[in-house]
Amino acid sequence: MSTILIASGLLAFIGTVFFTGVYRTAAIKQGIIDTPDHRSSHTQPTPTGGGVVAVITILALWLVGHFVGLLTTKETIALVMPGALIALVGFLDDRKPLAKRWRFGAQIISAITVIALLYPLPALPIWGEFALNLNHWPLPFVALAMVWLINLYNFMDGIDGLAGSEAVTVLGAVAIILALAGNTNLAILLALTAVPMLGFLVWNWPPAKIFMGDACSTFLGLSFGTLAFITSKDAQITPWVWVIMLSAFWVDATYTLVVRMVTGQDWRSPHRTHLYQKLARSKQDHVKATLLYVGFSLAIATVTAYVTLAQSKLPLFPALITLAISVHFCTRFRAGLTPKN
Repeated sequence: MSTILIASGLLAFIGTVFFTGVYRTAAIKQGIIDTPDHRSSHTQPTPTGGGVVAVITILALWLVGHFVGLLTTKETIALVMPGALIALVGFLDDRKPLAKRWRFGAQIISAITVIALLYPLPALPIWGEFALNLNHWPLPFVALAMVWLINLYNFMDGIDGLAGSEAVTVLGAVAIILALAGNTNLAILLALTAVPMLGFLVWNWPPAKIFMGDACSTFLGLSFGTLAFITSKDAQITPWVWVIMLSAFWVDATYTLVVRMVTGQDWRSPHRTHLYQKLARSKQDHVKATLLYVGFSLAIATVTAYVTLAQSKLPLFPALITLAISVHFCTRFRAGLTPKN
């Protein structure tokens, strides 16, 4: 099994790097270009949609994972089928913008499919022995949370290297936590999932030679939600691990949206008032902004690992601390606000 996994990882990295380059050449010829405008965080026309290569590679790796016993059949279907659907819709949207109803419809179908295949969902521990049963009245909220995760990861893909780096950091950190907790199979699966994103970063690291596109960003958002349930089923880690690890992204996106709604802005229109966008402008460098997010994620990974391995009876506490820190930075840099506000 180890030989197959090592070979798969190497092929995944090399294949992603090579075929992303092939896609980039084709995208330039076909005019699949992101042209900067007043709300953009980049200044040069850049090919987009290159993340689809990483998506295809990840889907293939999950099938390999099922073949060698890292995933059950239901888990594989829950990852592959909805993931392929959301990526396909994103890919089509990258080439020609689709109506919102088609995008939202695909997101709802994908979220419901994941929940149905992985039902019953793991409980969400709150305090001591008390845990929230997600399999009754919370189910609609779980589906909406997954839809929001799909969209917010797309919103956060706005500067060079950020979404890809966050994916590698989160997957790598949770893989280590799982390995330390004794779940080697899922740790290997997450490590393999991170490999194509590393390959994509060869092209997407600042200054980016190609952008990720909706196909990959929405796929990653859905995949993180699905993996959160799969990795929490044996209670070695809880969904809080993923909530904490992804806090840099979901707090930035959620805080910014709420502020724009409360201040009477057109919250449905494109903008560049997320925290990460303001950091990129203040530092005048995408690399520094991306590394700040990676550094924050690595810092909270250390805390998350300690709390998880210590089997804390207060799993909600570190999540609240991380939330408070993230909100502090959003407030400090006036995320969601324009100079007029």
